[in-house]
Parts: sequence; C-alpha cells; structure tokens
Amino acid sequence: MPPRPQLAALVAIASLIAVDSIRAQPVTPAFNDVSIGIVPTDDGGTYELHTDIYHATVGAGPRPIVIWIHGGGWQSGTYQNFAQAARPLLARGIHVATADYRLSGQAIFPAQIHDVKGLVRHLRANAATYNIDPDRIGAWGSSAGGHLTALLATSGGVVELEGASGGNSTYSSRVQAAVDYFGPTNLLTMNDDVTDPPGSGIDHDAADSPESRLIGFDGAGEGIGVLRANIDNPAPPFPEKRALAALVSPMTHAGADDPALLICHGLEDRSVPFYQSVRLFQALAPLSVDVALRPVPGFGHGALGNETDEAAREFLVRRLLPRTPGDMDCDGVVDAADIVPFARLLVRPAWYAVNFPACNAANGDFNDDDEIDGGDVAGFVDALLANP
Repeated sequence: MPPRPQLAALVAIASLIAVDSIRAQPVTPAFNDVSIGIVPTDDGGTYELHTDIYHATVGAGPRPIVIWIHGGGWQSGTYQNFAQAARPLLARGIHVATADYRLSGQAIFPAQIHDVKGLVRHLRANAATYNIDPDRIGAWGSSAGGHLTALLATSGGVVELEGASGGNSTYSSRVQAAVDYFGPTNLLTMNDDVTDPPGSGIDHDAADSPESRLIGFDGAGEGIGVLRANIDNPAPPFPEKRALAALVSPMTHAGADDPALLICHGLEDRSVPFYQSVRLFQALAPLSVDVALRPVPGFGHGALGNETDEAAREFLVRRLLPRTPGDMDCDGVVDAADIVPFARLLVRPAWYAVNFPACNAANGDFNDDDEIDGGDVAGFVDALLANP
C-alpha cells in the first residue's frame, strides 16, 4: 500500500478525474422546454418564451441558480445553447437555467430585458417546484448576453425595464450576483471606444449595426452615428431614440444597491471595445458595489480561457452558496472537524473544491479579500473558540 501522503494524492487525483468526466458528459435538463409565457412581436404576432433548467449534481435542499443568457448580437442565438463554461456550476451545487428572449428582428428593446426579467420572476414564483433558493439567483452571459446580464444587475427597480413577460409581477426580478463577459455598456460610445490595436470588425454607428437594430433605428439615413450627431435635436424621432439608447445602457442605471458583478473582457476584442467594460466598472466602483474588472490579455471576442472561466464560476459560488464562516465541511456547525478542510483549503484549493463541491470556500475568508491565506487563520481560530 502506498504511504499515506501518496495515497491521499492518488485519491485527490482520482476525484478530480471523476469530476472532470462528469463535466464532460452531456447534461439533460431536469425541466425541458418550460413555457414562461406568450409575448408580442413587433409585426403583430406572438412568441412563446421557454427555459431549460438543469439541476445541480451535488448538494441537498433548495439550491442557488444561475441564469445563462446567450449572445448573438441580440439578433441570433437560442436558449437551448448551454455554455460549456457554466456547466461545472452543476458540480458545485448550483442549478442553471437558460434564458430565452425576443431577438431584435422580432421586437426592439426593451423586449429583451423584459423577457429576461420575466424568467427571474418565474423562477422565484416556482422556486418550490424547481428546488430553488429564491434569495440566491445569479446571472452570467456573453456579448449581447453579457449586456443583458449587466443590465439585469444594474436596473433593479427601473419600472420601464420590468415589463410583463411571463407575469408573476408580485415577485422581484433582482439578482444577487452576475458575471458579464464582454457586453456592451454604452451604445452611443461603441465606435468612440475602439482603439487600434485591436481595431474593430464592426461599424457600430452604421444603420445595420446590431446596436442600431436593437433600438429600431436601422432604416435609411439612420443608425447610432446619426443619433449621436443629433443628440440635442428636439425633432422626432431623436428624443425618443436618445432616451431608448440611454435606457438600454447598463452604466446609466448604476446604483449603490447593485449586486456583486464580475466584468471579464478580452483585450483583443474586435467586436465590443474593451473600454465598454471599463466604463461600467468606473460607474460602479465609486458606489462601493462589489465589482471587479478582469482584463484578459491574448483573447478576443469569444472564449476567454479556462482560467477566466474558473474565476467566473468561483465568483458566483462564493456569492451564491450559503455562507457560515468557519463551517468548512458544511455540516451546519463549526467544530474540530473543520480544521483539516480549512488547512487543505489554505494550501490546495483544488482539493477542497473536489472534496467539498457544494461548500462555499468563502466560509474560510474571514477578512473578505476573496483570498484564503494566512490572514484568515486568526479568524478561523476565533470561530472555533466561539463554538466549543
């Protein structure tokens, strides 16, 4: 038999392999093609909103849930695409629901955020059915989905953006944590924010740009550039479209009560300028919001790499899983049984994530710096002494 340290290492490696194999396997929704409601389209028709809900593979009792919001320039994409980056959340004790929303060819803004907020309300209204903790809902999206995630996070209580999609108007549409992957944050400054390098593959000012189509200003002689040039023009339709462009921009709604938000953006992005994320961060940081900006060198518009994906998941885990400082094994009490898990977390965070996947590592973060290190030891000892 191998010596104890080697045996422990073999067990940890085997556990990691087992978890990775689970993550690689196809996942099936616990609730498939759930109807959220019927919503109107701009051509006089209707569209039926749906969601797929995937259940966590670990953890007991009502679970937190993260809504994945797809991208596609608000013009394409489907709720049936469940991002690979979000799938490991299931092995960390967090459910995932996919968001469906009307595309800009079906209805102009604010239809898209109305539909996303309708999903949040639906999840809360049916929390018991889906085994959801209604007080722990997060969101994560990329590109147009990143924009809608950021807007969902910053626009809590903005009446014009609530809508009636799916009903359940007595329930809140607020979320408790969000991750924005390279989403636009100020539609009027997209072209102004382009730097060279990396340059841009999109003329955001053009009438056929995704932004112009989103606000329905995409006809001949129109476009974001024309709107910006007529920003003070009182003649219709400029005041209405100017107000809509402000309403659609997440930074417009930044407030001190906004939830935790992680903003990730590739520095080589040629579709959404990196400075769009800087603008949102600069709007939120002075308000003492729990916000972080993560620039990603070497990555463009799309995948941001395993390291950033893991950071995003950890951000959501720390803020959505229940937290009891010192309870490192999640058995509901702080006692001697928590000493070994805390020590392992200090030196081998990956081991802790594998062996206690549904536990919140932030239970060991006593100085709230998002790091588990020597600065947390005294706090852990105090927690032990306070619970003899």
